[in-house]
Amino acid sequence: MNYPKCGSSDCVKDGIVKARQRYKCKSCGYRHTVQYRGISQETKRQALQLYLEGLGFRSIGRFLKCSHVAVYNWIKAHGESIEAIRSAAGVEVVEMDEMHTYVGSKKNYCWIWIAVDRDGKRFLNCEVGSRDTETGRKLWDAIKNDSITDVMSDYWSPYEKFVPSELHTQSKAETYTVEGYNSLFRHFLARLRRKSKCYSKSKDMLKYSVMLLMLKWNGELDSILY
Repeated sequence: MNYPKCGSSDCVKDGIVKARQRYKCKSCGYRHTVQYRGISQETKRQALQLYLEGLGFRSIGRFLKCSHVAVYNWIKAHGESIEAIRSAAGVEVVEMDEMHTYVGSKKNYCWIWIAVDRDGKRFLNCEVGSRDTETGRKLWDAIKNDSITDVMSDYWSPYEKFVPSELHTQSKAETYTVEGYNSLFRHFLARLRRKSKCYSKSKDMLKYSVMLLMLKWNGELDSILY
């Protein structure tokens, strides 16, 4: 038994008070009836796994019999622990696309820019913001390296302003990988479904959610779970 006041595990039973077992800490002598055990790391990991299978915070809270606010905080903490997705070094063909959602209300549009490795079948990175050149450039700056030989995108004009022309191909026929991957977000994140009562209240939480799903799809989620 661990008593939260002094952290000692040296506690003994000390009678019954109002039908509840009382304990005495042999280290500090304090008597208590509530034995604090906290939430296990396994429960927090399970919450994240359920979240990345498409459940919302309230649904997870009902399933795990805990507060949905606690679930939110666990997912947020997991997102904040992400240092970076695996480097894009060695990637030759990159596909880029944008996907729209909203933050706070349906009047406040937000765009998720995504880059994927066509041959390696994995996510490279993402950026959340507007649909303008600045947001796209941030994503490009995060993934660009000397190994990239081709960048595929649709005909959205901002791409022309930051992707080198010698690498760039604009064609809807060449973005089949990234467009297929976009559907994963709609399927596995409740906040991104078109007809959902779940929605994002902040850009930070939206980006955490997207990056956590990217890590899961890339097989890298264990790096923050264990």
